[in-house]
Amino acid sequence: MLKQGREVRTNISELFRTSYGTVDITRLKSVFLNLSSWVEPIEELERWESIINTFKTKVKKSIQHKLPTTPFKSNVIVDLDLRASGIRVGKRSFMRCEVTLFLENNKKIKDLKSKELIDSMDNLTNDIVSKSFLKSNTFTFYKSKK
Repeated sequence: MLKQGREVRTNISELFRTSYGTVDITRLKSVFLNLSSWVEPIEELERWESIINTFKTKVKKSIQHKLPTTPFKSNVIVDLDLRASGIRVGKRSFMRCEVTLFLENNKKIKDLKSKELIDSMDNLTNDIVSKSFLKSNTFTFYKSKK
């Protein structure tokens, strides 16, 4: 049987490209959330790996805080892709964050565009953008590389 994925683009923030989707639309068990942006550091730092890990932790905590009001299980996978090796002031780097969420077994959401799923994904995306990324005093975010 051929699995078909679907992705829905959302317009949550002017600084981030956002979307959510699934890899198997026929058996909706998990949903991914994608956020991407260009980032530029505000100041030079030596240990970018720890700053990036802190970002990842903030995203995960932000999601964990919202999970009780969503149709998702408590196990979440956060993949924050930002290369620490090339970060420096005056140079923009591409950042991509993918969050994988698993639907509760008792939730019978069958449609990627159901109101409950759209509202949950919008709320989670808003929370990640506003509480995890935009409150950063380390990076400035941009929609493009220009």
